[in-house]
Amino acid sequence: MVDTKDNSARKSRDQAIAWFVRINSGHVTDAEKAEHAEWMAENPKNQIEYRALSEIWCDLDCIADPRKKIAQHIPHQRPIYTRRAFLAGSAAIAACAGLIVVSPPDFLSSDYATGTGELRSVTLSDGSTVDLDADTAIAIDFTNQTRTIKLLRGRAFFDVAGDNSRPFTVTAAGGSVTALGTRFVVHAWDEDVTVWVEESSVSVIAPNNTQRIINAAQLTTFNAAGFGLVSPADAQAEGAWKRGKLIFEDRPLRQVLADVNRYRSGTIRVADSNLLNMRVSGIFDIKNPDGVLDAIRNTLPVRTIELTRYLVILSPL
Repeated sequence: MVDTKDNSARKSRDQAIAWFVRINSGHVTDAEKAEHAEWMAENPKNQIEYRALSEIWCDLDCIADPRKKIAQHIPHQRPIYTRRAFLAGSAAIAACAGLIVVSPPDFLSSDYATGTGELRSVTLSDGSTVDLDADTAIAIDFTNQTRTIKLLRGRAFFDVAGDNSRPFTVTAAGGSVTALGTRFVVHAWDEDVTVWVEESSVSVIAPNNTQRIINAAQLTTFNAAGFGLVSPADAQAEGAWKRGKLIFEDRPLRQVLADVNRYRSGTIRVADSNLLNMRVSGIFDIKNPDGVLDAIRNTLPVRTIELTRYLVILSPL
């Protein structure tokens, strides 16, 4: 049986986006403004959906376009489109709903950073090496007593040079990871941080000040609430990104999107937060990040809404 309530809500969303694009395109006529006012008045749901879009767009006004900064790091950058051009060119977009939050890369306080789809290896002053995944930024703070690296965003593999007099610590999202050996990964995604140890062990302190020792071939995830489970880790899968692959084995969609968004020009967002807990498995080539999007579209109950080449929304079927 068709749920008429859901159909009515979807119709209001579809119409709200169509009107929002038209009204903000810069080419609206007086007749269209009058028609829009009539549409707003005919149903309270229309007003709710339209105002929700207006609030989202106001939030986007406060956020700098990350491509402007990325353009300084990547040659031959394509032109950056204005919001008005975005709206004018999107008059036929389909429906989406919910809050869209765009989080620009944090280059302002970083010492080393990578752009979209870019991998980089750096050697630090102490002889340690760091492999940066795409769209990753770190800040270095070495003193005579300590070696501290702040992972501002993204994922990094650390191969730590021995120095018993100066502990080597990576901080991320309010937690810290201190090397008790040499080789490990710290991966910040969504609101979580995953720590995987390839060799020896690390001491991890979560934002709630709980502490764990993670040994070789293990991983754990922490966030503001504390730790998740300690799980065995497959080195081939966890380190696949350094070999040009993304391997997901029963991972939540929110983690998959966080990873894939680092390799695509633009971003993939969801219209319904319930989608973020869906599970995804697969092996993908980082040179073809849209392959992940195709897999999501073909295996999960979602539809894709391409607002522009830079913004794709996943919406429930």
